[in-house]
Amino acid sequence: MVVRIGIGLGNLVFLFSGKRKRSAKINLDIIFADSKSTNEKNKIIKKSFQNLAVSALQCLWATRDTENRVRRLIEGEPVGLDILRQCLKKNKGIFFLTAHYGNWEIMGLFHGYLGICPLSSIVRKLDNPYLDKATKNFRTLSGNKIFNRNESPLKIVRELKNNGSVAVMMDQNTAKGGVFVDFFGQKAASPRSLALLSYRSGTPILPLFCYPTDKGTYRIEYGPEIRFEKSNNKQNDILKWTHQCQLFIEKVIREDPASWMCGHRRWKTRPPKEKGTRIY
Repeated sequence: MVVRIGIGLGNLVFLFSGKRKRSAKINLDIIFADSKSTNEKNKIIKKSFQNLAVSALQCLWATRDTENRVRRLIEGEPVGLDILRQCLKKNKGIFFLTAHYGNWEIMGLFHGYLGICPLSSIVRKLDNPYLDKATKNFRTLSGNKIFNRNESPLKIVRELKNNGSVAVMMDQNTAKGGVFVDFFGQKAASPRSLALLSYRSGTPILPLFCYPTDKGTYRIEYGPEIRFEKSNNKQNDILKWTHQCQLFIEKVIREDPASWMCGHRRWKTRPPKEKGTRIY
């Protein structure tokens, strides 16, 4: 029932959300250029809106009897738990590289219920204080922690020193403090914290993604670990490592773009040399 209602709501969003639909169309033009027709791109956008609506309703459904319902939404045991445990043996914490793909909220809760290592997520504080509080309460139901983007990075460092994990969503526009690297061939403002802190501390970077099934459930996959090499140029290394993380996200999105939140204005912030250029 949740899936059916969500698909219906997604259809309404597709019909009446002109601004988001235009942003999604621009994004798919960047990603696929002429390799997909306008009709194919519209089908992807519609399915993406449906998936987002289904995910939102599933989160509402999971506010009661949370652990049982979250576990029901995940198919079998996650892939790559052995990789996760091997990374934890390094005792340097873990950075989870992830994105707004599948049902990332349910994925985070499920990780907390596994009890393998604490999870902290870096999020943007919502403008509505009541919605922000409700969202924070939901995200921490399985023991996870929340860090706001504007909080001191020392909190992240402490979490890693305690061999905890920190999830970083690297598919959104970083308006302040980011670096510009290619994302589907177009410069995109991206967070540098993951590459910078991993460079300094040797913290492993492990992809974590939630892949939808045809039944309204999800498969979770950890890894493979992304390994980097250092050179004598730290700044170039940070850029290179950040780009490698974006390349992994690219690969995931190309395989199933409809599972990505494709209406986000990913390329909104432009490099200084493109001052005045507007993508959207």
